[in-house]
Amino acid sequence: MLKLKDEDLLALRAWMAQALGMEGEIYRPAFLARRLWSRMRATGTPDVASYLALVRGDPAEALTLASKFLVPTTEFFRNPEVFHALGRELVARTSRPGWTALRAVCAPCSTGEEAVSLAILLSELGLRGHIVALDRSRRSLGALRTGLWPRRSTEKVDLRRRARYFRDEGETSRITEDIAARIQPVCCDLGGGIPADGVHLVMMRNFFIYLTESAQGRLLHEAARALVPGGLLVLGRVEILPRAALGPWALVERDARIYERTGGAG
Repeated sequence: MLKLKDEDLLALRAWMAQALGMEGEIYRPAFLARRLWSRMRATGTPDVASYLALVRGDPAEALTLASKFLVPTTEFFRNPEVFHALGRELVARTSRPGWTALRAVCAPCSTGEEAVSLAILLSELGLRGHIVALDRSRRSLGALRTGLWPRRSTEKVDLRRRARYFRDEGETSRITEDIAARIQPVCCDLGGGIPADGVHLVMMRNFFIYLTESAQGRLLHEAARALVPGGLLVLGRVEILPRAALGPWALVERDARIYERTGGAG
């Protein structure tokens, strides 16, 4: 496994900022090294300097490397038990003032499967709600903008939901209009914050594990600022807030990694 030297790390982050407009400092060096190493092996380049010279002159390889940093792994109803727990928490809050029409943020949403899953969950619970799906990749947001996904990506969705919320069109599947209408895709770099406030739910699963502690702290502050008191933050199953970072957060569902905003903006 590649271990980045300080000068290599600086050079990589400089390239990310210049070529991709990405803030490489928010990512853990180990994460950057893993993604870089996979492309160095694939292209047969012997060292970081040689590989960076390659991507500067090869737009296709630069695009491939960029996709590695965007962490596009996602699926419909990933960890279904999390959605069950989240549904219980949302229903329990519907009687609170200001919770009759929910506002949610999915960030980063990648190709949108999680935002669609959340929209379906709200529909099944009979809850009004609107979801802002944030991602810095316009290409990833393309599926949400068109409402189309490869048909194979819906194979893990149970048959009842597939029949109710998807329409097969050849090798693709289209979400129904009522679900699409609940979701607003927005191109956004989370390094600049969360462009929303007064929201009831922030889903930010499987992203913290790639970030430095300082970047995690900034995003937690942004999530607390965006959420209403009592609003929910959902992290990935392997992510947990360290005690020192709890601040305005209270753990309400340990296994599902659901936290509640209890105090000020932190």
